[in-house]
Amino acid sequence: MKNKVTVILIITAIVGILTAAGVMLFKKFAPSYTQRPMSEQYKLGENEALVVLNGTLSEEKGRIIDGKVYVPVSLATSAMNERIYWDDRESILSLATSAGLITINASDSMRYMVGKQSEEMGFQLLYEDGDVTYIAMDFVSKYSRINYERAENPNRLIIQSDFSQVNVFAALADDVRLRVGPNKKYDYLLELKGGQEVLVDTDAPPENEYQKIITLDGIEGYVPVEYVEEKIEKAWTTDKPEDVFPQTALGERVCLGWHQMTYAGGTTDMEAKVSQAACLNVISPTWFALSDNKGNFSSLATEEYVTAAHAKGLKVWGLINDFDTKISLKKILGRTSIRTNLVNNLVSAAIRYKLDGLNIDFEKITKETAPAYLEFLRELVLQCHANGIVVSVDDYLPTEGTSYYNWAEQGRVADYVIFMAYDEHYAGSETCGSVSSLPFVNDGVELGLKYVPKERTVVALPFYTRRWKTKMDNKVEGKPDVYGMNSAEVMLQNNEAAKTWDEETGQYYSEFKYQGYTYKIWLEEETSLDKKLETVFGKEVAGAAFWKLGFERPVTWTTISKYINK
Repeated sequence: MKNKVTVILIITAIVGILTAAGVMLFKKFAPSYTQRPMSEQYKLGENEALVVLNGTLSEEKGRIIDGKVYVPVSLATSAMNERIYWDDRESILSLATSAGLITINASDSMRYMVGKQSEEMGFQLLYEDGDVTYIAMDFVSKYSRINYERAENPNRLIIQSDFSQVNVFAALADDVRLRVGPNKKYDYLLELKGGQEVLVDTDAPPENEYQKIITLDGIEGYVPVEYVEEKIEKAWTTDKPEDVFPQTALGERVCLGWHQMTYAGGTTDMEAKVSQAACLNVISPTWFALSDNKGNFSSLATEEYVTAAHAKGLKVWGLINDFDTKISLKKILGRTSIRTNLVNNLVSAAIRYKLDGLNIDFEKITKETAPAYLEFLRELVLQCHANGIVVSVDDYLPTEGTSYYNWAEQGRVADYVIFMAYDEHYAGSETCGSVSSLPFVNDGVELGLKYVPKERTVVALPFYTRRWKTKMDNKVEGKPDVYGMNSAEVMLQNNEAAKTWDEETGQYYSEFKYQGYTYKIWLEEETSLDKKLETVFGKEVAGAAFWKLGFERPVTWTTISKYINK
């Protein structure tokens, strides 16, 4: 009997041990069956909403106010519509569209203006909370090229605005639970269906044989790798077209010459400078210059000049520059009232003097002022087009460091983007070299055409060059001297300097020694100009421009006409 009891106790103990071990093994290897509440996973404040932007959960939150959804204006501008411009000094929001300029004043944001016409929305478009200004998503969606939907539990906005970025999508192999971490021991959020399409988070490599994904309605989590099948790469799509301003085109290849002006009048000088330029069809006098921080500018314009130019069959595009060191583009372009004043003044001047166009030559744009500059261009183009005036804008050739110029947006708005393919080596360069070598022109224009359509691209070439004064170490001494075509040839003759063809730059090169210095020059003349024009028009651009009239020779125009008159 005693032995029997002992056996039973042993068996009971073994069963207990096995049971405990089984429970431990189950706890170790069994998946979690706990569904985590969304409110616990996504901790949102009162009236907050998640923002799922292009398949990624944004750090910024939306707001729900009186049933309407709002997002920070900064987010709307940076990620949904770059044309939304917020003036935080005057609390005015501007949105330039091809159909007109929209403005919203924060003090009366139940309505907005399209030009001079008021549109009532029935709810507040702007909402200010401390330092953050929010904008209604209904408004953003109406005037932006985005996909937008709203979901609940948790409150979230699902927005797609990038239709160029390729993403990786997949279909789920079978029903599966979406877990909060890369392991079956993590709680799950949702039960997903087999065949359901999801977005694969390619920034998160598989972990513990789990892949991070996000559902198309914006819930992220993990599923076993083997459930992620039928991967395909594609971009988001939308039915909304890109908003491109209609082009006021010249109707023929542009051949523009800049006429540098230092005094009012200049009609006689203009007539002399264009007398040999049979293929010239646009002249751009450097008439206007920003003069203060209130949107005013100085002017050398005269009606007599325009009348004389028109009589010669020339269009006149008045140039305005920002060269005055006392002005602040941030103050002029960043404040709505001052920017509007500048636009109105420019258009009034163009109408008064019967100009055919305006040429914007602002060369002090910084990363900070670039958004205001682009808004200025948009608003100027809208007013100019309403009055039949062409708008061209001058840019140096694109570089990685100047991407904030946003050439693509300029190419959607301005009638012509003029890439100034010179100053490869400029007056302040520490080393000497060509002003405009053939590779510099070719590579720069190719890069520019990645952003600006060829029918809106004009390439500016130099009639001038620089003579560099150097020591033995090739270091530049002082400022280089500027020469036109004839004066450069005369200077070389006076110094008995020979010139040789430089295949690398596509130019004639010359150097000579004088009083212990070596003088170097890469010539701009008809042979090198011909090669540049052949390269430029081989890319089917809209035209060419030249700085500046008076630095060329009569024969130069024979070379140019071969390409303009084709």
